[in-house]
Amino acid sequence: MLPFFRKIRWRLAQDNQFFKYSRYAIGEIVLVVIGILIALQINTWNEERLKRKKEFFYLGEIRKNLVQDTTSINKVLAFNNSKKNAINETFKLFETSTKENFNLADFAGRMNPLSQFKIFIPQRIAFNNLLDVEKIDLISDLELRTKLSEYYNEDYEKGTQEVTIQRTRAFTEYAGRQLTTQEIVKLNTDATVQIKSNAMSEIYKDELMIYHLLNMSITINYHNGELKYLKQQVKSLLSLLESEINQSNYKN
Repeated sequence: MLPFFRKIRWRLAQDNQFFKYSRYAIGEIVLVVIGILIALQINTWNEERLKRKKEFFYLGEIRKNLVQDTTSINKVLAFNNSKKNAINETFKLFETSTKENFNLADFAGRMNPLSQFKIFIPQRIAFNNLLDVEKIDLISDLELRTKLSEYYNEDYEKGTQEVTIQRTRAFTEYAGRQLTTQEIVKLNTDATVQIKSNAMSEIYKDELMIYHLLNMSITINYHNGELKYLKQQVKSLLSLLESEINQSNYKN
């Protein structure tokens, strides 16, 4: 058998067929390798394109949420300004009040804005969905990724906003006690009780009442300052988002 193969090899060598077949085989191998590399490159490109498409979708949804946040911040600012005006008007009422001309009903009529509060909580549905389904590094731009993480990881219910709630509730509780008169009880229960009447109220010179009103006014000032700064943050985030979304690779 060995002599047989030796003869075949000798004949191939004689007519140069061995080298022809070798070159052909090598060419085939090279073509197969190139084909595999091209297939891998196409697969990588498709995966990257799908990844960018997902990123584009989530960034678009986050942009919608940030636009909603801007609207929410403006609403809280508008409410705070109206409440601040109500506080100022109450101080003016107290300033001009005497035992003879003070009408408790004038103060009671201001309780609606004074006893309420609004705080800002960001709309984070899109960002949460991103974290639930994907990873944060789906967002390719490092600066945008960092700023979005900082924005959504902030605890907005603490700090000044928590103080806003506490001081409003403290005022409402105390004012409610001061507004508990014979006339109010009679109006709501049809009973007559032996407590002070409206005419006996001297709430206009009650130091604790003035203290609560003043605290709410000061807190509103701080709250508005923080909200205005936050509004600039949202504006900056929207600008970064627009820049990323408008890149051509997101549109493919």
